[in-house]
Amino acid sequence: MVGRRAIQLGFSATVGIIHDGGGQLRPLGERERGVYHEMKALENRHFARLNFFQDAIALGQPNDWRCRAGARYMYICEDGLVHYCSQQRGYPAIPLEEYTVADIRREYLTEKSCAPHCTVSCVHQVSIFDSWRAPQHPAPTPVASRASGLVQIE
Repeated sequence: MVGRRAIQLGFSATVGIIHDGGGQLRPLGERERGVYHEMKALENRHFARLNFFQDAIALGQPNDWRCRAGARYMYICEDGLVHYCSQQRGYPAIPLEEYTVADIRREYLTEKSCAPHCTVSCVHQVSIFDSWRAPQHPAPTPVASRASGLVQIE
């Protein structure tokens, strides 16, 4: 197994559950759950401790968390537009040079409808530190998207 060999070579080994084409949860089958648990047993160091949210994903269950995409984490596409993440391209779709502190503050407080079934581990990891801060609320007014042909968040 690759994980065991990585540890033998002095690296840490982690496991990540991939999302479907829409960036959402896809429950693991019995075989995949077995591999997942075997790899989780090898995770004992460093940032792997921040991947506890994947336990619910492996079972096809939602997570209750505060996604800070658009604030603590953002995805900048090849067109220079800021999006929540690679799986939610199309919103807010503001050019990076026009993205402001007000945008960051708005997105920090905005509840994301895709969050319960999100599998994007880097977004989860940067959001963990804010889990006890500032409850989120639905966006008061939509921000005009400048995306062309990108997927819109629902």
